Amino acid sequence: MTSPIRAYRSPDNRFKTAYFERNGAQRFCLAEDTMKGALLTEFSKSGKIIDQIYYKNRKAEDILKDYLGGEMAIEHVKEYERVRVSAECKKCNKEKIVREMDLANAAYIADVPVIPIFRCLNCGERFYGMSDEYLNALVQRNAGLFEKDEVEELKKDYGRFVNTLNEYVIRIFASKKITRLIVKE
Repeated sequence: MTSPIRAYRSPDNRFKTAYFERNGAQRFCLAEDTMKGALLTEFSKSGKIIDQIYYKNRKAEDILKDYLGGEMAIEHVKEYERVRVSAECKKCNKEKIVREMDLANAAYIADVPVIPIFRCLNCGERFYGMSDEYLNALVQRNAGLFEKDEVEELKKDYGRFVNTLNEYVIRIFASKKITRLIVKE
């Protein structure tokens, strides 16, 4: 039996785990209650988003327990510690990048963006966070949302299909002058 994963519960009802190993790499999770449900995000040790799932009408503690598939040892902390991201701002060259959701009280967030947004605390520059792992997870979880011809393309050449989706994401955010966050591993 594995030992329970330690999770730190902040007063604003965010649960951030200690590092644990998954697929041969160090990971941590963050579960946070929002206005209409709960958001669960899995990060690499460097702060890159590996996966993010939104659950309507569920509680953060419950979804985290389900996701981890095991026991948690919950420790209460005095304040939430923001996710540290190993990335440098392309505009000011400072390493002060945070998730925009970390800048607000999650309980008042009604709409969670599918593609997470980050901000430089030094200059305010915005970035979107779309790792290859997260895009793959989105495609796998939402295959039913694609048109029949898209599903055929997905089955025929998965890599090409995901690359095409990534190009669409790049174009959408480029039109908003928001660049992709590059996290150092």
